[in-house]
Amino acid sequence: MRLKSTSFKILLFLILTITIDNFAFGQKLSQNAEISLLTCSPGDELYSLYGHSALRIKDTDNKLDIVFGYGTFNFNTPNFYTKFARGKLDYMLSYSPTDRFKQEYTDDKRGIVEQILKLDSIEKQQLFNALVSNYKPENRYYKYDFLFDNCSTRIRDIVKANINGELVFNTKVTTPKSFWNLLDPFMAKSRWIFLGIHLALGIPCDDLATPYQYMFLPDNMMDGFSEAKIIRGNIKTDLVESTKIILEPRIQLHTTVWYKRPVSVFGFITIIGLFLSLYYSTKKKNLFVLDTILFGASGLLGWVIIFLWFFTDHQATGPNWNIIWAFPLHFPLVFTLLRKRASLFSYYYFLLHMVVLGLILAIWPFFPQSFPNEILPFIVLLLIRSIYIIKKLRNKLI
Repeated sequence: MRLKSTSFKILLFLILTITIDNFAFGQKLSQNAEISLLTCSPGDELYSLYGHSALRIKDTDNKLDIVFGYGTFNFNTPNFYTKFARGKLDYMLSYSPTDRFKQEYTDDKRGIVEQILKLDSIEKQQLFNALVSNYKPENRYYKYDFLFDNCSTRIRDIVKANINGELVFNTKVTTPKSFWNLLDPFMAKSRWIFLGIHLALGIPCDDLATPYQYMFLPDNMMDGFSEAKIIRGNIKTDLVESTKIILEPRIQLHTTVWYKRPVSVFGFITIIGLFLSLYYSTKKKNLFVLDTILFGASGLLGWVIIFLWFFTDHQATGPNWNIIWAFPLHFPLVFTLLRKRASLFSYYYFLLHMVVLGLILAIWPFFPQSFPNEILPFIVLLLIRSIYIIKKLRNKLI
């Protein structure tokens, strides 16, 4: 799915390239017109990690060949980052000449698969009119939802709505899959993105997805369309008439080397933290500056989780039980460790947190939410430092 930023200049270029009059509502497509689903392969950037879907309208008789896509937003939107984080950014339907569309993916070394849809002339016209109607200024914008309303699901739904019959998708699966099962293969090479997405999204991603919901991912929608049937009266036909490759993918997706992966980085930091904890545990001096950094960062992450969970429109960001170990009160409570006098509250706070961390590690594989294993060494380090803090504070309280 493509999270493509589009500036005003690009939009203006597209409008000047193909005026809206060229496909005004109600224009008659010829009998030779074709409508096809374009599925674009993943790229290396976060916005392109899951691929992209678009609809191509090709009518040689009318010299029309354009691509519609629902994955566009305007980077120049006021308060862009705030709206993006809160899930309030307007995404929109846009279009471009097919040649320009292909050139963009040629430059990115990404592939395009085209599936020509087996629609009758009435259905083609209906679908084309629906796209043109969707493109009107009052209709083109929508609130993007990563799992349930994106550039793929919008295409699935508009195709289904404009077929004069019943569009039936294959709902048989051998092994049920959660949303994580569907997402993780696309993030397997980019381990930091994998970690970030797993920290940001919560329990909804552990839910089992229906085959219909699988199609929020472009590759899965391509597979869903290839097996779909149209039932018109007593006649059953395939949704896809033919499939061809427009562009072969040439991109080599980068794999995070082992020593740069989160588990390696956090593992190395944990070993250093363990060594320092053992060394300073018998010293009169403490190492609370390290704890300020570790628990401060953990607490800040907790506040981010709170924000995504309670103050955004994203459906997949809450509940998120990563907040149990990344507890928001770590920041600013951890700064009390820098005081000269020990706090009884701080002592019991970190004692309780030590118990909680121990329980999390004990039931890690059985927790109702899938925690990312990449963060496991960091949680072990928080446990080690909690034990260290308790010992140091207890000595001060005696």
